[in-house]
Amino acid sequence: MTGRILLLLGGIAMLAACAKTPEVQTGANAEVIDGNLHKIDNSTFKIAYVDPDADFSKYNRVLVTPLGLDNVEIIQPGSSSSIVGRKDWVLTDQDKTMLREAYMEAMKEQLETKGGYPLVSEPGDDVLEISAIITTIAPAAAKDDNTSRGAGRTRVYTEGAGSMAIAVAYGDSKTGEVLGLAKDSRASNNTSFGVNNSVTNRSDVRRMLTSWASNIRNGLDRVHGKQ
Repeated sequence: MTGRILLLLGGIAMLAACAKTPEVQTGANAEVIDGNLHKIDNSTFKIAYVDPDADFSKYNRVLVTPLGLDNVEIIQPGSSSSIVGRKDWVLTDQDKTMLREAYMEAMKEQLETKGGYPLVSEPGDDVLEISAIITTIAPAAAKDDNTSRGAGRTRVYTEGAGSMAIAVAYGDSKTGEVLGLAKDSRASNNTSFGVNNSVTNRSDVRRMLTSWASNIRNGLDRVHGKQ
């Protein structure tokens, strides 16, 4: 089963871009968590673990749980620290709604529309459950509102919206067994300075979420022999 697992995690964790071949640790010295999740060496993920006995190829449908946003660490933008009366960047209920909707739209487009893996709302024998949480958000600038940027909302230029980090769990929807865990981060892919506002930031966030969703689809495609 290990080859199929690595193909899946290769898509999810971008292992294919790594110079060395990814390997699941085995033997007495293997780093194991939760009893059955073995660490993957040579992963470009900060952390990646997988059940070496799992067979991801049996999953044809996906149950995507709402994006977790209850314990997000906000790294305040340093560039705004000198602004008198600066208001800290806060993840509001409106922000959470936008992120959850954008995440679900990205997963639906990549998995169902492009990948042919129907999204379902109930567990099943062939249903892979994917649960993700955002762990960190590091905005590149103060929030684009009157209280954060002051009167007149002076135009701000940054190299994109900033960065986000995510943690993802892959499990069997029927048994609840966790089959894999991974962590990753994304930053804006802008390489030149541009206007930083609510519109450009939302666009950047959607690109990050779409990138994660695309990697998951690519991994599923590999274990199903589609690429």
